[in-house]
Amino acid sequence: MVFVNNYSPEPEISEEELYGPEPYDLNFILPVPQVLSTDKLRLHTHPTMVFVNNYSPEPEVSEEELYGPEPYNLNFILPVPPPPTFDAIRGHETMYQYMPVPLENPSDFLRTLEMFRRDKTAVMFAVIDTTRPDAKHPDWEGSLAGIFGLLQTDKTNLVTEIGPAIVLPAFQRTHVASHAVGLLLKYVLDIAPSGLGFRKVKWVASPSNLPSNKLAQRMGFKLDGLIRWAFVMPRVEGYQKDGKEARTGDAGDGLLGRDSNELTVCWDDWEQGGRELVEQAFARVA
Repeated sequence: MVFVNNYSPEPEISEEELYGPEPYDLNFILPVPQVLSTDKLRLHTHPTMVFVNNYSPEPEVSEEELYGPEPYNLNFILPVPPPPTFDAIRGHETMYQYMPVPLENPSDFLRTLEMFRRDKTAVMFAVIDTTRPDAKHPDWEGSLAGIFGLLQTDKTNLVTEIGPAIVLPAFQRTHVASHAVGLLLKYVLDIAPSGLGFRKVKWVASPSNLPSNKLAQRMGFKLDGLIRWAFVMPRVEGYQKDGKEARTGDAGDGLLGRDSNELTVCWDDWEQGGRELVEQAFARVA
């Protein structure tokens, strides 16, 4: 059989594209409420609160397309260009040492968020702590406390993953993380119309990231197992990402690899005490 491989890599995100389109397009495959909230925290789909969702589903494969094009086009992503060299770190690097994406400076951070936005299975939320006013942004009715999101959302198999889970240093060890996780669990696992009615939510964390694992377990996630060599960790200047060395000469070009604990809350966990656990977290004073 004659075939070709016409795959071409996505163009790199330019400086002009770092903040996404205007108005901000979520590009997510499912309905998203503009705000998810508790009495202490709100999750906004975008800090400006101006967005549209222009996602349209892929057309169904017709009978004439079942055997693919002629000549047959693999449309496969390998070979992959070598990873880029990232800019210098701009502080708080230990916040990101377990994350398999570059977040160490503003341009990397924005580029990663725009990458997530272009992925129709992902949606990001700005975390607003409503207990701390921000004089510079009174329209937010609180302070930006972090970024949370959903990744790899599969509406066929009714599963998604909470991530990234970023809480800024000034808001760590407060109500912010538990309220953000709880709001996303309710949005995903509650039955419509209040939620999506999904069957499973995943939480993926490095085994070395004890705070992340403990947060997940405190919010009702159960450890399903260890996923070995789950990620290739990017190379950044100034410090080394969490990971372990792979064999010499592999396609990772010397980059470290990371294992992941996979923890989950399933619909039956949710109905058998998980929802009440989240409500208790919302009710705690601190």
